Amino acid sequence: MRRVRPNAVPRRSMVLASVAAAIVASPFAVVIAGSDPRPTDTSREVPPTAVEQVGLTELATAVVDVAESGLAAAGVRLPEIDPSAFGGAGRPVSTPSARPTPAGTPDADEAPRMADGRPVGAAVHHIVRDTPLKMVAFTWDRAISQKSDDTSMLLRAREKDGSWGDWITLDRVDAQHAPSPEQPMGTEPVWVGDAKEVQVAMTDGGLAIPAAEPQGGGLAELGIGTASTVIKTLLTTALSAVKATLISPESLLSLGSSLLTPLLGGPSVVARAQWGADEGMRCSQPAFSPAMRGAIIHHTAGSNDYTPQQSAEIVRGIYAYHARTLNWCDIGYNVLVDKYGQVFEGAFGGLDRNVEGTHTGGFNKSTVGVSMIGNLDQVAPSTAMVSAVSRFLRWRLGKAGVNPASTAQLTAESFSDSKFPAGAQTNLPVISGHRDYNNTSCPGELGYAALAPIRAMVGGTAPPAEPAPPASPTPPPATPGPSAPASPPPPA
Repeated sequence: MRRVRPNAVPRRSMVLASVAAAIVASPFAVVIAGSDPRPTDTSREVPPTAVEQVGLTELATAVVDVAESGLAAAGVRLPEIDPSAFGGAGRPVSTPSARPTPAGTPDADEAPRMADGRPVGAAVHHIVRDTPLKMVAFTWDRAISQKSDDTSMLLRAREKDGSWGDWITLDRVDAQHAPSPEQPMGTEPVWVGDAKEVQVAMTDGGLAIPAAEPQGGGLAELGIGTASTVIKTLLTTALSAVKATLISPESLLSLGSSLLTPLLGGPSVVARAQWGADEGMRCSQPAFSPAMRGAIIHHTAGSNDYTPQQSAEIVRGIYAYHARTLNWCDIGYNVLVDKYGQVFEGAFGGLDRNVEGTHTGGFNKSTVGVSMIGNLDQVAPSTAMVSAVSRFLRWRLGKAGVNPASTAQLTAESFSDSKFPAGAQTNLPVISGHRDYNNTSCPGELGYAALAPIRAMVGGTAPPAEPAPPASPTPPPATPGPSAPASPPPPA
């Protein structure tokens, strides 16, 4: 998923060393005998996941200063202001501050102003609810720009102390079709947890919609002082087409029972029935690849502040959004792993089988998609998360007879955001990141830095580190549990 890089992201070498050092030198102490996912309870009936959609044009609009709001730090700027544009639609602006100034220069924090002194800022749309928003995405059922990657959206949530969090650039979902009412396009859903207030900014090529607060109250004046065709497209096409999708999975799972599914020779997982998957929501049977050749690592982005119980809500929210809102019929990832080390079964069909997910456009065949829950541009994956991903992939790739230290030869299928043309043969590491195949920053700068330790641990060698702390005693290997329930046969 494509994300904004925070201002102070540690260098990859530092991240790699810190992740490896936290895991300690003996990989088998982590990979084989690491702590299993926390047990969950499914004694209650599964409540449905509520999904509400509202058009952006129906939401309140606020005007924010580009620098003070943090949009400038996220790479967003105002277009060049043209005092003669729009005639009577907006008052002229003063020209000295019209052209955006690079951050750090004397005029960088000075907003453009209209002739009457009112500042021109960026238009953002405001979503406020009395109850937690939990998860937010944006969808559209028709083209909103000439090129697939022109228009983007940034989201921020208000924290409990009243301050605003960082802006997150929302990635588009990997879809190999044009948007339509039957199968809309959308962004990846972002977990905002208990936040009751969020703002979204729409941009094109990093340009935001300029706006000014009206005199005497009323609706914000949008598109002030610009003749930019880009901004006109945002106002007339994109803004009217995009809907905010609010996803509210009910709390379901609690810790305390032993309802986990052990995988023979591998970790225990939270199976679909245990995290509350409504199988009636699926609208098709799974497709199977003849062979498994590689693993592709993702992150879900959104808040890193969630409890073990909320992890299941996140999975259920993603499932409802992928399966119903986007009409994918199922959750796109094969596996999801949270920061506590809980491993969640994703797409239906069996974790020991070559189920084709919907996680990496052009490369869903012959791969297993593993998504780490959290924004790994902001926070490095926890030791428990890295350990759980490694344990699962050691088991899964072992069952497939794939050497984790080798490369995966895959044939690219057509996908607009792919780095490879249709028919091209790839030769990337068996365990790769989403960004290796598609034009995205997923799995985040810090998540991507963890791939080297994951590869080393899956391969049974000490993760590369500089230098690692003394090795701790190796615990005895865990006793394998019974085999997972039988998976359904592949469709005819």
